[in-house]
Amino acid sequence: MEGSEIITLNKDEILFLASEKETDLFIIKTGKVMVFVQKGSEITPIAYLGPKEYIGELSFFDEEPRSASIICLEKTEFYRISPKDMSDKLPVWLKTIGHQLSRKIRAGDELIRSKGIRKKNLESIKPLTIEEQSRYFKLVEKHKPKTK
Repeated sequence: MEGSEIITLNKDEILFLASEKETDLFIIKTGKVMVFVQKGSEITPIAYLGPKEYIGELSFFDEEPRSASIICLEKTEFYRISPKDMSDKLPVWLKTIGHQLSRKIRAGDELIRSKGIRKKNLESIKPLTIEEQSRYFKLVEKHKPKTK
């Protein structure tokens, strides 16, 4: 893919965490990831994504911190696209629409983070068991930078 580099992460590796300030866009080449939000030790899945799906579009367009976290559920390859590499290739109107959509999606993510997901016919996004939440929470804590 023109203007991108390929990065590879293994199962249980974190691509990024919510609130990180990086703004690259990622397109999944191979593999599967879980998008999730966190409230304390509670991990709430938002989506499961696979090949040809993209991640990080909000920060890519609005340059705000990440709104959700990403963990690899299996070995996953990504195309990484930097906003700097695309700035002269995207028309202004598309940047404007991307920024406005990002703002709306962030509002929805914040609602899910604060209130959780109400369980009504959500087979595609099943809640995690306590054991799964504990496992992912430990991986998140391990990934966070150590403060002095």
